[in-house]
Parts: sequence; C-alpha cells; structure tokens
Amino acid sequence: MNVARLSRWAIALMQDIPPLDASRKGCQERDSRPRTQCAPDPASHRANLWLLIFHQIIFRVGWTFKTESVVLPGFLDFLVGPGAGVYRGFLPILNRAGQGVFPIFLARLMDHVPTKRFTLVIFSALLAIPLGLMAVLALGHGEIGRRNAAVTFLAVYFLFSGIYGLYQVAFNTVQGKLIRPDYRGRLMSYSTFWGTIPAVLVGFLVLRTWLSGDSPHYDIVFSTSACLFILSGVLCLLLREPGKNGTRHEVTTINFWEPFIRSFRTRPGLRGLWLVSMVYSFSLALVPHYQAFARERLHISADQQYLWVIAQSASVGVFSVLVGWLADRFGNRLTFALLVFCSAMTPAWCLAMLHLPRSWVESGIWFTFLTLAFTTLTPRLAVNYALELVPAQEHAVATAGLQVAITLPLLASPLWGWIIELWGFERLLHAAIVVISLAGAMSIFLPEPRTSLHAKLPSKIIPGEE
Repeated sequence: MNVARLSRWAIALMQDIPPLDASRKGCQERDSRPRTQCAPDPASHRANLWLLIFHQIIFRVGWTFKTESVVLPGFLDFLVGPGAGVYRGFLPILNRAGQGVFPIFLARLMDHVPTKRFTLVIFSALLAIPLGLMAVLALGHGEIGRRNAAVTFLAVYFLFSGIYGLYQVAFNTVQGKLIRPDYRGRLMSYSTFWGTIPAVLVGFLVLRTWLSGDSPHYDIVFSTSACLFILSGVLCLLLREPGKNGTRHEVTTINFWEPFIRSFRTRPGLRGLWLVSMVYSFSLALVPHYQAFARERLHISADQQYLWVIAQSASVGVFSVLVGWLADRFGNRLTFALLVFCSAMTPAWCLAMLHLPRSWVESGIWFTFLTLAFTTLTPRLAVNYALELVPAQEHAVATAGLQVAITLPLLASPLWGWIIELWGFERLLHAAIVVISLAGAMSIFLPEPRTSLHAKLPSKIIPGEE
C-alpha cells in the first residue's frame, strides 16, 4: 500500500465518525449496561472524542522520545556499559510494578471523584518530573559512577512507571465515562495513526541527531518528552464532563483489596481476561532486550537506534488503524486474541535471523521492531476489553486489576536478564513463543460482551465498503 492510498484511507477514517442522534433513543434497548456508559449529548461526545484524540497524539509524540523498547534500555546500557543485562532485566518489573501497585490506591477513589478530567490533567503533567530527573542524570552520570547511575535511573524509572499507571487509570476512567464502547476503537486507531506522522518526523529530524555518536544527548531527549506530556495534559482541561449521576456515598474507610476480590469472584469474563494477561505478560519481559539482541547478538550498530524507534512507531500507527476497525466492527475479544497470537512473530523472527545470511540480517532487523507493534497494542486493547466487561462504576478497578495481573509474572524479569548474560537470548526466545501461544489459546474462550450493538450501529471504516 503506497503512502497516498494510505493517506486517503486515513482521511476517510477521520470523516467516518457517524452522528449520535439515534444513540440516546436506543441506549437501554441495545444492552444492559448502565446509562452512565451511553453518551447523553452527541455534541459533547464528538468534542470529547476529538479532544482525547489530540491529547493522545501529543502524548504519543512525547512517548517517542522515551520508547520503552529502544530509548530507555539504550540509555541504561549507555550508563552501565558491558554487563548491563542484569540491570536491564529490572526494567519490565519496575515498569509493571509501578503501573500495577500505584493504581491500586487510586482505583478505589476514582469513583468518588466528581470531576475526573482534572486527574488526567494532573497525572499527565506529573510525568514531567521523573523525565526531568532523567535529563539531570544524563548530564551528571559520569560523576557518580556506573552502578550508582544505574540504580538512580531504575529508581526514577519506577517513579515514572507509577505515575504512568495513575495516568492510565485516569485516562481509562475518563474514556469509560465520556466515550461510548463502540467508539473506543476509533479513539485508539485515530490517535495512534495520526500520532505516528509527527512521531516519525521527530525520529528522522531530531532523534537521528540526538541519539547518534558516542555521546548521545539524552538530556535534550528527556526534556522534550517532559514538555510534550505537560502540553497533552493541559489540553484535557477543555473536555466537557457531565456531573456524576446518582447519589454520592461518603467514604469513611476504604478497603483497597475488597473491590478487586469481589470483581475476581463475580465477573468471570474479567477473571478470564486477568488470567490470560497474566500468562501473556511473561513474554513482555523480553521487550527491553530486543535492542540489545540486535547490537550484541546480531552486531548491528547502535547508531541505528533512531531507525528502530521509527520502525516501531510507524508500525504501531499503521496497525492501529486495522486494530481499531476490527475492535469496533467485530469486538474487542476477537481482536485481543488475534493480537496475542501475532505477538509471537517477534521472538520467532529473532530466532530466524540467527540462521539468515548477513545481508538479510542487516535489513531484516527492521521487521523485529515492526512486529513489536502487536506487543504494544495488545495491553491497550486488553484495557478496552476490560472496560466493556464491567459497568462504568467498576472501570477503574477492572483496569487497575489488569495492570496487577500483568505485573505479577514480571517479578521474575531480573532472572531473565541474568539468564541472557549467562546463556544468551535463544532459550528465552523459545520460551516466549510457547507462552504467547498458550495465552492465545486461552483467549479464544473469553466471552464476547457485545450482542446487537453493531447490528444497530454499523461502522463504515473502509471507503466504499457497504
């Protein structure tokens, strides 16, 4: 597919958000979900949809400067030097532990926050603090020693992951309150696709210069990312958020674990999703090691890091269009299962490159980071699926519990880093294929929460399709 055709398809996607004038009339007829999940005001729904799309576009560009699979592990390798695999093994657990533990304390409180958009503004801006600390560390790491710099970076990274976990709870709660279930796929695909264009430009025009050479400018990289996160948060002040329906209940004591236990017992679909995500997350421990695999095992120059960022960003944007269409048209469950199976392509391709001619490896390394798009989109699609499995008042608990489920298996990720340093990458790549295949098989048996939703509200996504 050439660029012009892809652009025409994307423009048609943007123009194909149908009006919601018939949504209020059939709200209770479509399904048994509470009225808080149906958009009462078509004009506000459309405005909120586009505001959240623009918020995510700016957020995505900021995220490009700290890509989890390339930039951050590359920065850690830059700080430590040889033998960084053990330190690198802590990245997945710190990432998911921060995203899993911190939201536990927010999820129970979010239902009692009357104006939820302010939490989204606050946590978007707070992400700038750890990024600012990373920028300072990039300037002064030579004065504190390699090990101290690595430990400091891991502590700051844990803080960032925790704040990002709080941001996810806030964003998913706002999304669950303001955006209808059959429009959340559009929100994901539009924001990701259109965020890809500036992200790729940033990679070519900026990251190419800042990350090349023996002394990459990580301080500028992280500072720029911090500014973009603040800007994306300020934009959320414009969201039109209705007051909370129903009667507010005063909370005197809060049992943080009780709602998670209750949801696990009473929501079989959500319980199944948590279990599948727990199995799947074993493979996520390998994500920060792929860039090291390219450099150390395949002997690809580190100067190509910006190309890997571009490859992953572009593939996420392109695949998000298809994923968003599949999710809105056929449901999140089927799309989630498909993404899980496709995630096995990354470790399988890495193993294949070990047996390919050198000339093929030089060009084939791109495919590794292209297929990482499936790994990036899978947890995001799992969140949309979780939002659809429970009523609105349980959205925060469902998404926070999902993060906990993903986090638990990653407690062993430092061990995987040690195994890589000791025995190499191959054994873990084989294990990842087995684990992903098992998770995919389990996902087939998850329930489909949609009934007649799409029969009443068809979504025309591809131009000319009737």
